[in-house]
Amino acid sequence: MSNVLGFRPNSDGLRYSLALYGDGSGADDRLAIRFVLDASSWPILCEKCRLKSPDEAMASPGWSESFERLIRGEATANDLLYDVREFIDTNRHPFQDRASSSATIAFSNESDVNSWCAVWTADGWVNYLSFDQG
Repeated sequence: MSNVLGFRPNSDGLRYSLALYGDGSGADDRLAIRFVLDASSWPILCEKCRLKSPDEAMASPGWSESFERLIRGEATANDLLYDVREFIDTNRHPFQDRASSSATIAFSNESDVNSWCAVWTADGWVNYLSFDQG
């Protein structure tokens, strides 16, 4: 986790799940983490994971289409933050917090349907969720 996050999270209440799967058709890697938010670690996490807000993703000419396809699929557009929260809540692990309207939410730069990382805060916790299909 330290290599992924850029720091060692506090072990109090730490929960995680790592699933690695590979066969002849490729790999399917998933990592879910929930840990106590330490304000000094947030900037490190943002830099290490190259986090961008959903608004920044949608404003990026080279990324917005891929990001929208990740979040919305073929569905018609609703409110962006609503769709982002729905995406997170559909993919999160049971031990991770729901993405509330007050959550800070970010995605790793260039997240798309094949490889993405979502990070969100909730009541003093950080939730990290990543998927990579390669």
